[in-house]
Amino acid sequence: MLINNNDQLKQFFVKSQKDKIIGVDTEFYRVSTYDPKLCLLQFSNRSQIVIIDPLSKNIDLKLIKKILFSKEILKIFHAAYQDIEIIFNLFGKIPEKIIDIQICLTELGYPTSTGYAEACKYLLSIKIDKKNQFIDWRKRPLSEEKINYASKDVKYLPNLYLKISEKINFETNKNISSKHKKFLDIDAFKKKPERAWKKLKINETKKYEMKKLKEVCFLREKIAKEFNVPVKKIISDQQIRSLCDKKIERKKKKEILKSVQSKTLKDKLFKNEFIY
Repeated sequence: MLINNNDQLKQFFVKSQKDKIIGVDTEFYRVSTYDPKLCLLQFSNRSQIVIIDPLSKNIDLKLIKKILFSKEILKIFHAAYQDIEIIFNLFGKIPEKIIDIQICLTELGYPTSTGYAEACKYLLSIKIDKKNQFIDWRKRPLSEEKINYASKDVKYLPNLYLKISEKINFETNKNISSKHKKFLDIDAFKKKPERAWKKLKINETKKYEMKKLKEVCFLREKIAKEFNVPVKKIISDQQIRSLCDKKIERKKKKEILKSVQSKTLKDKLFKNEFIY
């Protein structure tokens, strides 16, 4: 259901307080700018899905904040970093009581990059079509197709959490708690260049040159902010991991560095003899 007034949003909040659990997802636009622009916010509880248009003048952002920061409601995300980043940019703080399904899946032995559709398939035996992911969410009016797509992204989050709860005791599992605490480090969302490396997902089975990894993350953040472009337009996460992977040969690293999109970063790294 597309919510376009505050009364509907209040009703959803009251119901969610009783359920004590909601799924949360966002749709945003970040093709050409450093900071993402929030275009849509989706919530689901045990019986309802609501799509909120934050660009609408009829929606009070204070009500959205009340839901997101309620201490009574558990918020379920999947691959939450960019969602949390947007919420932090909007309200200046991180919601309490968060569970990231993707983090939980690693505890069950699934790969760190397991997607939402895969999680639904593995745990709920539900197939989700994730085609046409590259949508310009700024455009209005929202089509029925877009609303349905956004609804699917949040529909199964509470059920995924309940299914995982059958296998993981969230109250006693210190590993899950530690991973969430590390992930929700507020310094990472303040976008301090010297802390940018904390945002990078690292394969814990591999060994990295951490000093170099921190250096390239620092430079990427500074350059992206200076030129107002997404950080991944400067250099991708995978390129950073490969450049700093101790097992990858120098010759291969030179090839990777030459393929880096940002000439500014490339010049700085060559000047600093980054791979020598």
